[in-house]
Amino acid sequence: MTTNPIWILVPWAVFAVALALKVLKFGKVLKRHLIAPTPSTDQFRQILERIWEQEAQKEAKWRP
Repeated sequence: MTTNPIWILVPWAVFAVALALKVLKFGKVLKRHLIAPTPSTDQFRQILERIWEQEAQKEAKWRP
C-alpha cells in the first residue's frame, strides 16, 4: 500500500489553525483589557478595601 507523504501535513495544518484561533482570541481579550479605562485612585482604593475586608472575614472564620 502506498501512501502519499502529504497526508502527514494534515494534523499539522489542523494544529496550526487551532493555534491561530487561540492567538487571535487571546489578542482580542488582551486588546480589550489594554484599551479599558483605568479606574481612578478612589475607585482603585475602594476595590482594594473590599478585597481586604473579604480576606479579613475569611481569616476570622478560620481562627478559633
